[in-house]
Amino acid sequence: MSNDDEIMALLARWDRQQEGYIRQREERFEVMFQVLDSALGDAFTVIDAACGPGSLSRRLLDRFPSARVIAVDADVMLLDMARVALAGDGDRARVVEADLSDASWGERALEAAAALGAARPAALVSTTALHWLSPGALAEFYGVAGELLAPGGIVMNGDHMRFDSRWPTLAKVAKSTRQRIEREAVAKGEDDWDAWWERAERIPRLAGLKARRDAFFAARPPKRRTSGDDCSVDFHVAALRHAGFAETGTVWQQLDNYVVFGRRPE
Repeated sequence: MSNDDEIMALLARWDRQQEGYIRQREERFEVMFQVLDSALGDAFTVIDAACGPGSLSRRLLDRFPSARVIAVDADVMLLDMARVALAGDGDRARVVEADLSDASWGERALEAAAALGAARPAALVSTTALHWLSPGALAEFYGVAGELLAPGGIVMNGDHMRFDSRWPTLAKVAKSTRQRIEREAVAKGEDDWDAWWERAERIPRLAGLKARRDAFFAARPPKRRTSGDDCSVDFHVAALRHAGFAETGTVWQQLDNYVVFGRRPE
């Protein structure tokens, strides 16, 4: 098996591992694509924020043949996988190493957009990633997004946004449902989170990058949470409004699994 084939096989295992946590993952992607198609058509430039190994970026390029994608992440190992996943569309994709907790990521994204022939991106999407940001960093991230997107630009973030102390019954239901889905995935032989990373570390091409990414994240300050859990959907929507998005709300929900939406004024 070639190096690239080995990476693509690992990416397939990533997708199955992620679906073991989020059974409606493809449905969530499809909702995002429907919004982009209706609002922006086929030809647009989109940022995939915290792109990981390129799962969403790959789907975007396949779904929208005239779209261009800027895939941004701080994880050097996952970015190497994304480069392999997107290599066949080098004229429509750029992979950017940048830390989303540092506001300079916006400048890097604009440079990549210019390299693709776009003045400003028309959209930003993210899935199952921004919960790693602290509440303050998340609000700043949305602020940067509001400044760099073109007028009428769209943000969509699909993630678990936990029910806080106001919703103890729903929090219990969501947690038990999530745990059941994870158990079922492991019973089918799919990797859990730790097993997937152990598998990645055994690939020679990725081993050194895995060590670099581990050192990078170990050096980061621990996430400070305001309520002992991830930000609620209310926090996300309020942060989008504060960042200047005129239309804000949710476009999809399954328990505590949401897609939140914001659109800049025209």
